[in-house]
Amino acid sequence: MKNYAAIRALLVGVLLCQAWGASARLTAQAGARNDSALTILELKPNIHLIAGAGSNVVVHVGSDGVIVTDTGRVESADALLGAIKTLTPRPIRYIINTSADPDHVGGNARLSSAGQPIVPAGYRREGFVERDFAPILAEERVLARMSAPTGQQAPYPVAAWPTSTYSAVTGEQQRKLVLNGEAIQVMYQPAAHSDGDSLVYFRRSDVLITGDVFDVTRFPVIDLDKGGSIQGILDSLNRILEMTFPSTPFPYQEDGTLIVPGHGRLCTTTEVVDYRDMLSIIRDRIQNLIRQGKTLEEIQQANPTAGYRRQYGSETGAWTTAMFVEAIYKNLTGQRGSRE
Repeated sequence: MKNYAAIRALLVGVLLCQAWGASARLTAQAGARNDSALTILELKPNIHLIAGAGSNVVVHVGSDGVIVTDTGRVESADALLGAIKTLTPRPIRYIINTSADPDHVGGNARLSSAGQPIVPAGYRREGFVERDFAPILAEERVLARMSAPTGQQAPYPVAAWPTSTYSAVTGEQQRKLVLNGEAIQVMYQPAAHSDGDSLVYFRRSDVLITGDVFDVTRFPVIDLDKGGSIQGILDSLNRILEMTFPSTPFPYQEDGTLIVPGHGRLCTTTEVVDYRDMLSIIRDRIQNLIRQGKTLEEIQQANPTAGYRRQYGSETGAWTTAMFVEAIYKNLTGQRGSRE
C-alpha cells in the first residue's frame, strides 16, 4: 500500500507539471525581455507573446515579415510597436483581430500605418493615398462594430478598421493564409464572447490564439448585446479541445499545443478542460435554479459560482461575478442584455 501511495503521488506531481510547465517556463523567461512595462516571451523561435498592452499580443516573425495577432489598447500602441522592433527590423505585413474589443484592436491604426503590404503596389486607404499600410483581417462583424452607418460617428478611426474580412453569413467560416512558411487558420466562433470572435491557429508551430472566448484571468465576458452566449463559449472551448493536442503519452514533456488566451498566462489543453468544465457546472447550476422558478436575485444569493469565485471572480471592475451570473441568467431565459 505504501508503494501504491508513492506511485500515485508521483503521477499527481507529473500531471501538475504538465498543467503548469509551460507557464512556469515563461515566468522564468519573463525578466529576459521587458520594454516599457511590456513583457516579451518566446513561445517558439519565430513566435513571441507580448503581455501588458491590454490583451495578449502574438507576433510571428519570418522571411515575409511580421504577423501581429491583436494590437492591445490604443495607449499602448507606441510601446507595442517599439517592442516588436526589438524582435526584428522586418516590417509588419499583416494584422489579425480576434474581436472588436478596445483592448484587442486599439493599436490597429498605429501598427497598420507603420507596416507595409505584402504586394508591392499595396492597398491604399481612402484619404491616405500617398502611403501603404499593413492590411487588417477580421470577421465581418468586427468591421461592422468598429465602423458606423453613413452619417453616424464611428467608434474607431478609419485607419483602425479591418481592410480584409471573411463572413460566416456568406458561408466563409474561416480564412486561410500562408505567410512566413506557416499555414494560418482564422476561424469564426459563432455567438461566443460576441458575434465576431475568431481563433487564430499557426499550424506548423502548433500555437493557438483564442481571444476572449478563453480568458484565464476571470469568468468569460458574455456580451449579450453583441451576440454573445454561454453555449457559444462552451462550443468554442470544445472546438479548441478537438483541434489541439495534449502532451500524450508523455505528460511531463511540453510538446503539446501552446494556447494563448485573451488575457493571462500561456496554457495547455489541461487548463482549457478545467475552464470548460467550470463553465458547464455553473451553467447547469443556474439552469437548475431557473427551473425551480428562482428569480435573478435569488440565484445571485444562491452563489452558483461557489468553488470558482475566488479564482475567477471579482466584486469590482468592468466585469464582476454578479454581471457574469446575470448574463447567463438572461441568456438562458431568452432576455437581452442592457449594456451597449
